[in-house]
Amino acid sequence: MRAFIEGIGRTAIKVFFIFSEALYFTYQCLVKMFFLKSYNSATRDILIKQIYFTAVQALPILSFIGIVFGSIIIGLIVQLALDYALKDHIGDILIILVFSEFAPLMTVLFLALRSGAAINTEIAVMKVSKELNTLKAFNIDIIEYLFLPRIMAGVISTILLASFLSIIMLISGYIYLLLFFETGLELYVRTLIHAVSINDFIWFFIKSFLFGFFVTLIPIYSGLNSSQSYTGIPIAVLNGMVKLIIAIMSIEGIILIIQYV
Repeated sequence: MRAFIEGIGRTAIKVFFIFSEALYFTYQCLVKMFFLKSYNSATRDILIKQIYFTAVQALPILSFIGIVFGSIIIGLIVQLALDYALKDHIGDILIILVFSEFAPLMTVLFLALRSGAAINTEIAVMKVSKELNTLKAFNIDIIEYLFLPRIMAGVISTILLASFLSIIMLISGYIYLLLFFETGLELYVRTLIHAVSINDFIWFFIKSFLFGFFVTLIPIYSGLNSSQSYTGIPIAVLNGMVKLIIAIMSIEGIILIIQYV
């Protein structure tokens, strides 16, 4: 019995220190984000390249996703609204499902699969190959030089891509409505304008910011905590992706509770 209690205590202490370390690392990155002196010329160059790799190169695939899902989702929403006499609430439903929920969530899941694993692997390889130690030996701040550009690129890319996906989905949805329901553009735009509010934009920004921050922070932290051997890199990537998905679902759930409960 004593050994069992001691085991629980050791586990609790270990979890506490792991959580404290992760929280401190998050705090360091947040502080760096909001200081202009963190963005030197090298950091800005890397930031621009990371935005190109993360956002610009993702536009073709995300456009396809927006066209396909926009037509399907908006078509289903309109059809169900008409079937259940909810015609007057179509705009509200579209804004909630497409703008507030689907676009940010689909964007961050796409970036998690596309960029999260790549960042995790990159940092883990740099740790195993001692590149991080080399940078520290030359007094280079690895948070400013390596981590900050990737985190900021994740935040900026998530906000821009989620906005882009929302627009593409709403446009493709209108084309579907025009073809099958002969809906006029003026009526469609007026319906959306009347449904959207400032709060929708605020929550969209908050959710996209949090998604973008953690979609890069968690892979970076997971890569930093990988073992010192190359065989440990796949394990670090897998653990990082699991933690990332849990974080995304947690953020989504918490924001939903705050918004609608």
